[in-house]
Amino acid sequence: MRKKVSKATAILLISTVAFSTLAACSNGGSNSGNSSSEAGDNGFAKGKFDSPVTLTTIGCINSSYKFKEGESLENNLHTQYMKENLNIDIKYKYVTAADQCSNKIRLDMAANDPLPDVMAINDPQLMADLIDSGKMMDISEAFEKYASPELKKMYDIDESYWAQVVKDGKKYGIPVLSRAQQNDPLLWIRTDYLKKLNMQAPKTFEDLEKILDAMVNTDLGKGKNNPPLAISLKGNGGSIWDGPVSWRGDASWIFGGFGIIPTYWNKWHGDQIEYGSIQPEMKDALALMADWFKKGYISPDVGLIDVGKSDETFRTGQAGITAGPVFTSTVVRNYVQKNDPNATVSPFEIPAGPSGQAGRHFTAVPNGAIMVSKDYKHIDALFLYLNKLVEIGNPAPGSEFEKGWKEGYDYVLKDGKVSKLEADFPDKLAVNPSKYFLTGQPMIDPQLELNAQMKFYNGEKPSTPYEQGLYDLIPENERQNPKTVNDWLGAKLVTDQKSASIANLFLGPQTETMKSKGEALSKMESETFLKIIYGKAPIDEFDTFVKNWKSMGGDKITEEVNAWYEAVHVK
Repeated sequence: MRKKVSKATAILLISTVAFSTLAACSNGGSNSGNSSSEAGDNGFAKGKFDSPVTLTTIGCINSSYKFKEGESLENNLHTQYMKENLNIDIKYKYVTAADQCSNKIRLDMAANDPLPDVMAINDPQLMADLIDSGKMMDISEAFEKYASPELKKMYDIDESYWAQVVKDGKKYGIPVLSRAQQNDPLLWIRTDYLKKLNMQAPKTFEDLEKILDAMVNTDLGKGKNNPPLAISLKGNGGSIWDGPVSWRGDASWIFGGFGIIPTYWNKWHGDQIEYGSIQPEMKDALALMADWFKKGYISPDVGLIDVGKSDETFRTGQAGITAGPVFTSTVVRNYVQKNDPNATVSPFEIPAGPSGQAGRHFTAVPNGAIMVSKDYKHIDALFLYLNKLVEIGNPAPGSEFEKGWKEGYDYVLKDGKVSKLEADFPDKLAVNPSKYFLTGQPMIDPQLELNAQMKFYNGEKPSTPYEQGLYDLIPENERQNPKTVNDWLGAKLVTDQKSASIANLFLGPQTETMKSKGEALSKMESETFLKIIYGKAPIDEFDTFVKNWKSMGGDKITEEVNAWYEAVHVK
């Protein structure tokens, strides 16, 4: 049975999705954590600099970036606003794919070239290497001096948010905070299928197996559902296998029903941190997965198909059940129901497993950090910028951002009312400028969105511009019954079942032994587990794997992980 972790530790842990590594730099200068703005130009106090402060940046983009005609990452309404209103001139040294940004920074380090002044990093190893290089600024003093009360309040929620950037008591970065429980999965089920089967949503794994068996053996209008459960075990393509833990098509909850999460480090059976994949509970979980595979409940290619391919089976109605976060509601609205107008889908709590409890992976709130060169000249300008992002993220009534950034970008007026639905835009293109921020995402209280969605679920109306904007994302016809809006119901369910979320207590860079042995151990793990699930190896092969994992470097890695945790753990 897993050991419960403290609230502070739980929020600390948490690892996910995809955060762009952006970088910004200004002209020369050298100082510590205090501003050394040009003499007589106290731009921070006035809210705008008299002369331009240039921030050159590395632009890191992915396929989700969309631009209005004539605009780009280098020139858009975000860069224009910061120049006109703060006199902060954001310029880009170059623009590259998001997955190449870390390599660009490492090349600069290897060549001993000047580093950008401001970098948003989400790679734990790169963060650690930058801190160890001695080239990063301790921002502790500047944060206390320049961060607005609203910005400070976000970080007062939990001191452990700072854990990845703290060394010797100094803070070498500003954590970027994601939405609370952003990727914690729920079960999403085709309720029209349940109705045809005359079955209820599952409360336990036993209930779920009965539904899966009925789905795989019944023609529900698209032929027999094969497989009825849409999950993927392929992983995200890194050298370390993370297959069962995913932002969509997640399988962590299957193992979580046995009280364990593979690839996660936690205090599973005592005070020491242990690796989840080698715990005894894993053997029973793998046996169940092998049984489900044999019965056709999961794809015969579950170890080969990625999240997108797994997702497709649910979108098209072949699969009747998947596991994903609250925003799976968008997939339902934009794909499932467009493919089949008669389809109905609802989120449900994760069912309890053989342990008697439900379990699933917990999403990290810290999503990388903004790191600052110790030579950065305008640290006050950085905080002026960040404070403005907080103001924009949760604008006051009457603010220029009350409706959104700009009409035609992230909202339009339809029949005199604000609409954020892309279908209502004349050019059918809605653009949220927060993707252009140096943080790569909005700067808001991590709990703000869930709290607002639960408020709407309870029938309350929005009372702030932020809440109104969130409310306007839901089509008007869906809002007639707040209890059936999947976005709001999902927020309630994921919050109600918060105790089921299990944290990964190791968020640091690779340990020394991980660097030399980790990839081989991970490969051995994925190959062994998939052979067992596919029925190509007996379940007792798990015992051999555990023995080999420990002797081939796992025991040493466990020592190193515990040493890291003791060094950075925020009490």
